[in-house]
Amino acid sequence: MNKLNYSDIQDLQLIDIRSQKAYQSGHAKGSLNFNPSNFKKYAAHFLTSDQAIVLVIDDASEANLEELHTTAQEMGYTQIKGYILASEIPAEDTQIIETITVGDLLKQDGDYTLLDLRSPGEITRPAPEKNLVNIPLENLTADYSSLDTGKTIYTLCGSGNRATTAASYLIEKGYTPVVVEGGMKAVQAATL
Repeated sequence: MNKLNYSDIQDLQLIDIRSQKAYQSGHAKGSLNFNPSNFKKYAAHFLTSDQAIVLVIDDASEANLEELHTTAQEMGYTQIKGYILASEIPAEDTQIIETITVGDLLKQDGDYTLLDLRSPGEITRPAPEKNLVNIPLENLTADYSSLDTGKTIYTLCGSGNRATTAASYLIEKGYTPVVVEGGMKAVQAATL
């Protein structure tokens, strides 16, 4: 796969395959975060097969590059132009995704949305009910417009991976997402 220069990338889908923590701490504006484990299940809901893709990696995710490339091609994404290194993206072209601890979330007052991204069939541990909205990640592209752009949206899933994917999408749609660190695993630990 070809290594590309960030300065040569225009009008392409940027897919950042780094870990959620790496992505949250700084990513290319307009990129979507899919780790290798959720790409196959969710990418088709967010990507178009007729637009070229560039993968964003770091040293830790480089080992997943070829496997993800093969998976993407099997899914019909045949226009993968190559990859760029996250460390080569200019600081002025990056942004961060805010996070919040469960303890701080549970103390929140005011008007916000707690967006549970789990599908109804996997909800075995209930999320905090205050301001709760459930839109499974696979439905987000169809249902995101039902969310209020004037409210902070706390994204929540099982462990934080899907919450980060959702936040990467919602930022580009004009929302203010904040990822709940550790997801429902952390909520359960904090409320026991």
